[in-house]
Amino acid sequence: MYTRGASDYALFRQKRLALGAQQLIRYPEDSYDRRWVPGYGLFAYQAEGEARISKMDVSGAEDNPPAAVVQNATTGNNTSEYFELYTYLPDFPVQVYITTFFSEVHPAALTSPNKRSFEIYVDEQPYSKPIVPPFESVIEVAITNITASSKTSITLRPTADSTLPFLINAFEVYLLSKVGPATDTRDMEGLAVLQVQFEVLIIWSGDPCLPLSSSWEWVQCSTGTIPRIIALNLSSFDLVGPLPDFSSMDALVTIDLQDNSLNGRIPDFLGSFPNLKRLFNGTIPTSLSKNKKLELTPPQTPPPTTTETTTPPTTTATTTPPPPYNNHRTPPPAADVSQFGSGSGSTDDSKNNALLSILVAATIQALLLITYFP
Repeated sequence: MYTRGASDYALFRQKRLALGAQQLIRYPEDSYDRRWVPGYGLFAYQAEGEARISKMDVSGAEDNPPAAVVQNATTGNNTSEYFELYTYLPDFPVQVYITTFFSEVHPAALTSPNKRSFEIYVDEQPYSKPIVPPFESVIEVAITNITASSKTSITLRPTADSTLPFLINAFEVYLLSKVGPATDTRDMEGLAVLQVQFEVLIIWSGDPCLPLSSSWEWVQCSTGTIPRIIALNLSSFDLVGPLPDFSSMDALVTIDLQDNSLNGRIPDFLGSFPNLKRLFNGTIPTSLSKNKKLELTPPQTPPPTTTETTTPPTTTATTTPPPPYNNHRTPPPAADVSQFGSGSGSTDDSKNNALLSILVAATIQALLLITYFP
């Protein structure tokens, strides 16, 4: 289906109309659950089909329209009229992929002296050969390899020997866009799992590696046409709960999970990563401890408590706990959004107070175990 375009282009639906339909058509009538919106032509009228859906053969159409879509049609009053496809295209030229579907609704149209024959014109020039719609089957004509805009005229015009007006059952309009490089889908799947598990990561979106100027803060990517994620740098991200299974990210070399509130042992699936060489934090499962290439960095332990032989003077001290980790991170901006720097001013006293607070907090944090795996 939809194979007439180049393989390095993606299709973006602009419009999909079932001309003559009474209501929206989708699954189960369309096994692909495409949404066919009812539509009518200007100065045209609906023609109800006499063919039964059960007998309709749509195999002749490459893009497989459902029988319910081609059962009815839009037609004109006489052969002097033509039908113009309203394409909903933008004002500027774009590459397009347009499909049109034709199926006769009245079997009498195929008997002499009747004849229904018409052609597709693009900007007043013939584009197709004469089209004679068959009864209980479908003809598809695709309009491809052209650029078009809202100013482009695409019309159906009866041929000189036609005794009946045009007829059309349905059409689709797609925009074509060249597909650029993207991060490997295995890594995208793993990142999606992590984002579902840890809400703090949801603020990152788009391609995690490309473009390099807006790659995600907590991943490191390889170079190449299809980047792979080789490191997860999730230290101090306030992650809470167990690790989900992100084993599809099989190019990982480094995983840093320090300073989070993760529950339980590091899961065994981490032992399946063939390239993993460095793992920070956590109780080490057997599958990883056997990996001779892996550098394991267990969680830090607090220094042992020493007992003085002399009784120190009794003093009362107030200990302030370290400030909570600020997880209000800002996601990388979109490529087309400018970044503005910001400045701030303060008095010398406020600077000294801020510096003192930082030194006190850092001293206290050095004596505490920030994260551990029970």
